[in-house]
Amino acid sequence: MQEKKIHLKLANKIETKQLQKLSTESLIIWVVGKSQDSNIKLTIEDITLECWLINPTKHSLRGYPQFPDSFVIMKRIFDMKGRKGLLQGNVQGGFLLTEISKRRYADLVALMEQGEIPDLLSKNAADRTISSIEEAPYKRLKKTPAYEKYSVNKLNEIVETDFLYFYGVNWHTKRTVAENKIKNIDLIVKTFSDKDPLLEKVQRFLNDEFAYVRVKLLKGN
Repeated sequence: MQEKKIHLKLANKIETKQLQKLSTESLIIWVVGKSQDSNIKLTIEDITLECWLINPTKHSLRGYPQFPDSFVIMKRIFDMKGRKGLLQGNVQGGFLLTEISKRRYADLVALMEQGEIPDLLSKNAADRTISSIEEAPYKRLKKTPAYEKYSVNKLNEIVETDFLYFYGVNWHTKRTVAENKIKNIDLIVKTFSDKDPLLEKVQRFLNDEFAYVRVKLLKGN
């Protein structure tokens, strides 16, 4: 049984140390991406085992470190497949990355090759310095069309309405309200700039490309 577990492990010792800094979602993306590179389609049980082998401290049953916590991994996999669109496939046939998650996997691989995965990339204890009040709008920004399009290099598809959605305003928003919302979003981007450099790039792109929108909103209706 032990030999089978060792055989299934995808990461080497150096990679394991870096991968332990990742959030569960990012780790699943790496595991599935790594298996695709090897032409292996992992089942949901395989993914659970790989995550546990890489980071047993985080992915073991509470009080039973010798067993993986399959519930947490499976719940995350179905969320990634359904709401987030980061995985495709099914329980029987296995799972693969989507176009969006392939981009994230490539970024992870590049960071690992440079040995530059920071602790803040994870969503665990390192993030406790950031309040839940700040975390909520950050998560919303990551789900905006502008962020998702930019993350897969579809800059030409980013339009004016994406700027408005990013800042949570529309053309009928009063000047004072728009000013406060824009100021708050800019502050959130600054707060998370180290953790998520891509978010800052999205903000910069939007404000360069649609500077006139910002000016018009702040001039008032």
